[in-house]
Amino acid sequence: MLAQGKAHIAGKEFILSAATEELCDLQYSKWQSRTVLVRNVTGDMEETIIMFLENKRKGGGKIEATKTDELSRTLMVTFHDEDGTNFSNII
Repeated sequence: MLAQGKAHIAGKEFILSAATEELCDLQYSKWQSRTVLVRNVTGDMEETIIMFLENKRKGGGKIEATKTDELSRTLMVTFHDEDGTNFSNII
C-alpha cells in the first residue's frame, strides 16, 4: 500500500509516495519503509527537495542514497535507518 501526499517546496508542488504495508501470505504486515519517491522533479529542484527531506522538524532524516530519473522526472530517496524509523510519516 502506498501513502501519498503533496509537498510545496520553493513555490512548486511535488507528489511524494512511500510504501507503508505489503501483502504477505494473505496477511498484512507493517513494512518499515526507508524510501520515498518524489514526482514532478526538475533538475534545478533536486538539491532543494533533498534539503527539505533531511529536515527533522518536517519528519525527515539523514539520507543514505538518492537516484534521479530525468525521463520520468522522479527522485528516489532512501533514508539511513539506524533505529527502524518509518519515513512514510514525512508525507
